Amino acid sequence: MIQPIEFKNDKGLNLRGFIHRPNKYDTAVIFIHGFPGSMFGTAARVLTIFSKLGFLCMRFEFTGTNTSEGKFENKRMSQETNDIKSAIDFLEHNFKFKKLILVGHSTGAIDAALYAHKDKRITKSILLSGVSDLKHAVHYDFTDEQVNQFWSKGYIAYKCPGAWYHNKKLKKAFYDEFFTLNIPKSLKKYYHPLLIVHGSKDESVPVKEAHQLYKIANKPKKILIIRGADHRFTKKRHQLQLLWNLYRFIKKR
Repeated sequence: MIQPIEFKNDKGLNLRGFIHRPNKYDTAVIFIHGFPGSMFGTAARVLTIFSKLGFLCMRFEFTGTNTSEGKFENKRMSQETNDIKSAIDFLEHNFKFKKLILVGHSTGAIDAALYAHKDKRITKSILLSGVSDLKHAVHYDFTDEQVNQFWSKGYIAYKCPGAWYHNKKLKKAFYDEFFTLNIPKSLKKYYHPLLIVHGSKDESVPVKEAHQLYKIANKPKKILIIRGADHRFTKKRHQLQLLWNLYRFIKKR
């Protein structure tokens, strides 16, 4: 069963998402979307299958993203990590489960890496198509022209017809956090099982980032490079390989 949800973040704004609820479960999975993505696409594909495998699944959209309240122009990664806590609080208050798995994709993997060590409720974490350092990531998310616009105008404007963020502005404060938030420092404080997954043909984030993440992380940890897969694991054979390995990691005691 899939049901829409709505809950408050720490600023009192409504965040919206979906719960995928099987008849029986003892493990919950929260999927954290990327930037400037949404809870649809990769998140929906993964959790639709996972709920059929017996996991309680949650996907939601961050503050200022698509269906959730807040302005896109005011987005911050620091707010997104606060949103993760609000999501877990909501899930814990409304459902009973024994284990909690945090899955982040792309910028969602950044958010997960920054947050996971802060919350003892998280049993395991999975980072998909992530980066090891935000100073690297700034060059993956923004072109040189966009960086120049941040400095000259104080914002950029997205021109992506058909996308939910078409014609929306993003203030420089989002860019600035790439130089203040610290993934290695956060990850070194995390001691629960960690799975790092990356496509060898990722066109957005080089696969070397996965190897660097693995080098930084504490044990127990595992890395999986899916041969030929792109940033979103769009081909069906890559999706199946991804899902199978995520399932094995989650179920392993």
